[in-house]
Amino acid sequence: MKLQKENKFKQMVVSGLSKAAIIAGIGVFGFSFLPNFMSMIETKLDSNKQTEIVTQAINPEYEEEKQNLNLEENYYVPQEFTEKYDFQKLKEINPDIVAVLEGSCFEGGYYPIVKTDNQDEMNYYLNHSVDNQKSSLGTIFTDCNTDENSQIQRIWGHNFNNGGNTMFTKLANICQNQQEFDNSIGQDHSLKLYTENGEYDLDVAACVINNPTTQNVGTYNDQNQFINDMNNAINNSVIQTNTQINPNDQIIILTTCTNLGSSKDPNNRISVYCKKTPTLIKEMNHGKTL
Repeated sequence: MKLQKENKFKQMVVSGLSKAAIIAGIGVFGFSFLPNFMSMIETKLDSNKQTEIVTQAINPEYEEEKQNLNLEENYYVPQEFTEKYDFQKLKEINPDIVAVLEGSCFEGGYYPIVKTDNQDEMNYYLNHSVDNQKSSLGTIFTDCNTDENSQIQRIWGHNFNNGGNTMFTKLANICQNQQEFDNSIGQDHSLKLYTENGEYDLDVAACVINNPTTQNVGTYNDQNQFINDMNNAINNSVIQTNTQINPNDQIIILTTCTNLGSSKDPNNRISVYCKKTPTLIKEMNHGKTL
């Protein structure tokens, strides 16, 4: 009887210690998880805010006007044509906004894009939202050394490596997997760019993992070198596409971190090369290379 009581007492002690250890473990896990959880909430709210800003700038007359256009011969439209996004309204929120990037791989379907004049201003948007608030989400921005007339323009965005579709997170996942690419943006061709001057399809030509600074941006003086560089990107691509690049084409490179290694490693970047094809251009730009 005495032995049974001692064994029972030991079991109670062990059980109590086990429960205490579990509770302590949950507490430690909770405290360690809380900052990440709060960061995820903040990122989600900031992403929704950017989507809302763009949504409120959509012109309701756009779809009706577009349906009445005759675009069989070319893609030029009257200067007074109502663009899909009211850039005047967007610039009232932030004068640095120059474009809207659309795609089925983006949360909410689209993001505003900003353009600055120098590296310091560009880095500002690494941790500031489009309405100039401190934010871990940041804002998608174009390379300050290029503009919409550049033959190669780079656009930067974060990858949060959380399985979601915030900013360039899902884009990075899709473009590192042939099957996922084929079943999504490779099939729906949903990547599009909207500016004050026109609209463009962005067809993925290659996805390269390397140090992005090794790729020239701007406009090439030697078109043979341009084609050589584009062929090199295609040959080193982790996915295969049907997009063909010609000497006079324009390229948009969407760049972010991969899901592998350290974000501080410059070689740990994924660059998605997209052929920029005009679909609607205002007549005031007729004859101008965009």
